[in-house]
Amino acid sequence: MKTTLLYAKLQLLRVLRDPITLIVLFSIPLLLLLIFGLFTGGTNDNITLKVAVINNSEQAFAKEFEKQLGEVKVLKQPEESLNLDQAKDKMKEGDIDAIVELPESFGQVTNGTPTGKVQVIVDQSDMSTGDIMMGVMNGVAEATNVAITGAEPPIQVERQSITGTSTRIFDSLYSMFTAMGIMMVGIFGVASTIPSDKKTGVLRRMRVTPFKTSQLIGGIVLAFLVVSLIAITLMTLLAFFGFNMKMQGSWLDFGIFVTLGSLLMIALGVMVGGWAKNTTQSDIYGQIIFLASLAFSGLWVPRALMPEWLQGITAYFPLTPLIEGIQRIVIEGASIASLGFQLAVIAGWFVVVFVVSAKTFRWE
Repeated sequence: MKTTLLYAKLQLLRVLRDPITLIVLFSIPLLLLLIFGLFTGGTNDNITLKVAVINNSEQAFAKEFEKQLGEVKVLKQPEESLNLDQAKDKMKEGDIDAIVELPESFGQVTNGTPTGKVQVIVDQSDMSTGDIMMGVMNGVAEATNVAITGAEPPIQVERQSITGTSTRIFDSLYSMFTAMGIMMVGIFGVASTIPSDKKTGVLRRMRVTPFKTSQLIGGIVLAFLVVSLIAITLMTLLAFFGFNMKMQGSWLDFGIFVTLGSLLMIALGVMVGGWAKNTTQSDIYGQIIFLASLAFSGLWVPRALMPEWLQGITAYFPLTPLIEGIQRIVIEGASIASLGFQLAVIAGWFVVVFVVSAKTFRWE
């Protein structure tokens, strides 16, 4: 054990003295969290949609409705007056996000009540903007209908948040980028260290000594576990002091879960680095695993938008349960005992990684 701890200390000092490694493992996740945190302002209240309102109606009610839209904070209207074709051209160019068109018949009185149908035009390739826009307009329409009729509609849909649940965009970003940072430690830290030592002949010389494989791997795991926990701590400090994030769950549950996730990613890095003959191979293997994880575990494309069969497959990717577990603890206040599926997937990957590493590890 003493030998393992000594080797872990040497590996840790080696990482901390390498500025390039520190930039990759620490700065990139922190910078992404900072940039996207500033974009969202740490809250959903900063969402703004650039919307052109085209009023083709001469009715007084239409003018009043247009004025009401101008008071909606989420909707920012351009200063210049646009017709429908000009607005469509601007939307194609990305200058505006949506168009609200009030037809000529909008606001006409039928049976003593103003009526009309609002046309909302959005880019079909931007589903998220369309969803937000329709949510805002449905809210405006509902409030207008209540004002006209003077009574609540017979059927209503009310949104509530369960006690202890956060709805901030930033908290989801924190979960995703923290999980990504944990994976980077394993894939780009561990997986490149072992082939580098193979290239310089360090492992070949160590092999002829009483130094055991278990001591080698144990030292690497301990060293990079410290690195991973440092990265998580930095991300968490930025989230708390920079963006006022609140931990809804238990700190103990969070610590246990991210430690298990870190161990899995480090073990994955040991498997890749032990199998690769050189740093070129480890970089290629690592990039494939990392990019596939970003693509299919919810960082690039929300898993909810994937086909159902693909969601079922990607649920078993190593990064997916890590993101979901952190989100549920931080955002929903879940306990680690309720993360049975995520822990089972992590445990399953531990078994796979251990078996593959035992059969493919190369000293040179």
